[in-house]
Amino acid sequence: MSAATRTKAGRSTVGGCDFAIDPALEAIETDVFWQPELDPGLVVVAPSPLPTERPLPLDGAAKARVEDGERWWVEGQARYQARLALLPFSVDAGPAAPQPTALAAIVPLDANLPARLAALSRLWRTLAPSAGVPHDLVSPQRRARLKAMLRALDARDDGAAYRDIAAALYGPGRVAAEPWKTSSLRDATLRLVRDGRAMVAGGYRTLLRPNRALA
Repeated sequence: MSAATRTKAGRSTVGGCDFAIDPALEAIETDVFWQPELDPGLVVVAPSPLPTERPLPLDGAAKARVEDGERWWVEGQARYQARLALLPFSVDAGPAAPQPTALAAIVPLDANLPARLAALSRLWRTLAPSAGVPHDLVSPQRRARLKAMLRALDARDDGAAYRDIAAALYGPGRVAAEPWKTSSLRDATLRLVRDGRAMVAGGYRTLLRPNRALA
């Protein structure tokens, strides 16, 4: 996460450490920014080197978090948001530097190009509503599977048997309808626990790359 997520309210009085996020806030009450090398969904911008016609209005820039010359802010509302970062690409880009009238997106030509272009598309739709409804980064199907993965993993770590986990997720009737050792529900439950463990171990970062399917 960026240092921009730190807040004065989150400063610890024990041990001299800062919390990355104010622990008094709910998860939905604060914006979390990942570093650009980790999150291709973050739109990195810089002053435009080209003449521009009618720059798009960046209303959220007025509330940007500023630290070490970096600016981090959000455009849009609810889950249809676009996260932006204006990084200090020159010595003139300090905290007191004026906000440029026009910005250009920095889009590295790497393996994350599809995700970066999707983020730009989301920003465009956020700033120009007539362009269409922004797409959701995580589909309802992915959300449902993520919830099932975490439920299965929590139950397994708490000592539950795979069959009991399957019964909780799919219903006792479906589990009892076929022999457990050859059951498709058994295989599905094992995969949920396996993928949930991988997600907790760091695989959650795949959620920052919507073009990549979950394992």
